[in-house]
Amino acid sequence: MSIEERLDYIEKLVSEILDRLRRIEKLLGGEEKATIETAAILVAGSLMPATIALEAARRVVEATKRAGGLDPISRSIIEALSGCEELSASEITRRVRSLRGTASRRIVTERLRRLERRGLVNRIGDGPKTRYLLTACNEE
Repeated sequence: MSIEERLDYIEKLVSEILDRLRRIEKLLGGEEKATIETAAILVAGSLMPATIALEAARRVVEATKRAGGLDPISRSIIEALSGCEELSASEITRRVRSLRGTASRRIVTERLRRLERRGLVNRIGDGPKTRYLLTACNEE
């Protein structure tokens, strides 16, 4: 099987998974619906496997609820950090780009500072080795 055939097969599988999740969404409402939608985004963005994405999605929904809502870029940053990995601003920017299609490192860094002030993100270290972690990951 060629790489193109494999990619087509993977695309088909992701599409089927998203269709199934949409059908489940219709059966659910409220916070569970938001969790499933977020999990679908994380899986489709190839940030993580579906089994891990559900737990990560719960963290995103909880952080969004805790913040009283987030702008789209900040939400994408939370989604990028929802896997509980310590990431640099550059790594977060790459992940936000995969979710949104576009992202500026300057804007991501600015939003990270805001999220840190709001208690949603923890900064680890200083200088060129600065990394960020979702606060909810420290609480688990």
